[in-house]
Amino acid sequence: MPQPLLSLPIDVLNTISKAMPTTLFEQLVAQCNAVCFLNTGISNVNIKLSCDDGDKVLRVNQPHSNWCDRSLEVECWQTAIMANIAPALIWVSDDKQLYLSEFIDQPEIDWSIFSSTRSHLSLGQPTNKSVAAVDAVPLLSALFCKLSQLPVPNKSITVSEQWQQYAYQLDSLMGSQVDPQWHDAWQQLLRLNGLVRHWLSQLEACVLLPVFCHRDLTPHNLLLSGSVSHQLLCIDYEYAVASHPLFDLASVVASHQLSTTQMNQLIDNVIIQYCQVASLTDVAAAKAALPAAMNCFWLFSAMWALLMAAKEPQKSTQYLQCFTQYFTLITC
Repeated sequence: MPQPLLSLPIDVLNTISKAMPTTLFEQLVAQCNAVCFLNTGISNVNIKLSCDDGDKVLRVNQPHSNWCDRSLEVECWQTAIMANIAPALIWVSDDKQLYLSEFIDQPEIDWSIFSSTRSHLSLGQPTNKSVAAVDAVPLLSALFCKLSQLPVPNKSITVSEQWQQYAYQLDSLMGSQVDPQWHDAWQQLLRLNGLVRHWLSQLEACVLLPVFCHRDLTPHNLLLSGSVSHQLLCIDYEYAVASHPLFDLASVVASHQLSTTQMNQLIDNVIIQYCQVASLTDVAAAKAALPAAMNCFWLFSAMWALLMAAKEPQKSTQYLQCFTQYFTLITC
């Protein structure tokens, strides 16, 4: 009788067979009737295991993804599970290289259809373009309401600290880079320093307290759950920390295809929520600082792409293209 789990790549199979409790491994072998690679990402590989007792996701974290604090990731994931905004986590290996979680079926829509890109200039440009499959605003607003009430992680990073960390790493890599495109990109970032300080000061001026911050709320990290009563779940807590409450809102506005009306409703809902829980100074100051938060979202994305171009030279062309895409969305 075929055993699909045993058809996984030998390195993956060896890793899970050694790390996973024997009983759980044998159970998966017996109940798994199909395997399917969901994605092969930079920091992890996700594999769907179709099982008789419910579909699951096996995630294999790449060994070189040392910029992620895996213990904190698991802690934040478990916190989100308690609030019912994350898939259940079934098992985690001792070294945090392997995760087994429930698979969330998307019977109606895949939330990634909302994927888009938006600069902060788009905030002032009317558009009626939106995805009509579902009303995104109530679902996103409810998600932010739950996020605002989550316990704040022990690890905290301000937007200023994140910028400084990226800049320090890039500066330390500059001497080892031979690609002129990489150096051109670094110079483009350096020329923004004055503006970046202005954006950061705007953001720091309107925040009272850090909150639970996912820091990567793009449509690809959101799942629509529930066949009757819908809600959104978050996946991939690799970058979750305590941080600025506007950063998650900026990432949603910047990466979702929403009409002007939807966008304004969402901004009002979320900013009012965070003001009510005393995370932001006031509604007007937060709205005024949102363009700066969106610029920082694309700035950090561009800096990350440039870091990856240096760390993975065999993929430098791909990462430099990402850098250009993200950098052009920064509005000077």
